[in-house]
Amino acid sequence: MDQAAAATKNPATILPRESAAQFQSSAVPPVVLVATTDPVISESMHNLLQMYPLRTLWAKGVGEVRALLAKENVSACFCGFWLVDGTYRDVVRLLKRQPVEIPAIIVCEPACPNEYRDYLAALNIRAFDFICHPYRKTDLVRILQATLSERAHAARLRGSLVDTVNVLETRAGLG
Repeated sequence: MDQAAAATKNPATILPRESAAQFQSSAVPPVVLVATTDPVISESMHNLLQMYPLRTLWAKGVGEVRALLAKENVSACFCGFWLVDGTYRDVVRLLKRQPVEIPAIIVCEPACPNEYRDYLAALNIRAFDFICHPYRKTDLVRILQATLSERAHAARLRGSLVDTVNVLETRAGLG
């Protein structure tokens, strides 16, 4: 059995126990969006992401990203610098306007001459992370663990805030 098939059947072979449990704890796999026009990024990310129990969506433009965000519960977005109708900056703005902010991971293209400058620019607009070519499994695992645990924490926090508001409304006779 090849490594990708083994990892898909048993994510614990790639991810530490906590992360594998996190992936398997829900009946619906987490949704990851990859927004890029670069074929090398697409192929590399496809090869890496297929090893995990994730549902991967693909977009080549900001309009496609907007449409997918309207109908899908996206957990994280990997985004190249350039899209058909915009840039990673447009996508980051869209992700930050969601009810629960979606982490943006900027994916550096293979022939990126200003990698360090682009890294700083991405962090300056509050991107979650930055991944450089060659894309490594260790980087992807770290990013997936961080984004999925942050997303789960935000959902729990939002749920507890809603519960608190409901209790307060009930006590005040508003509920």
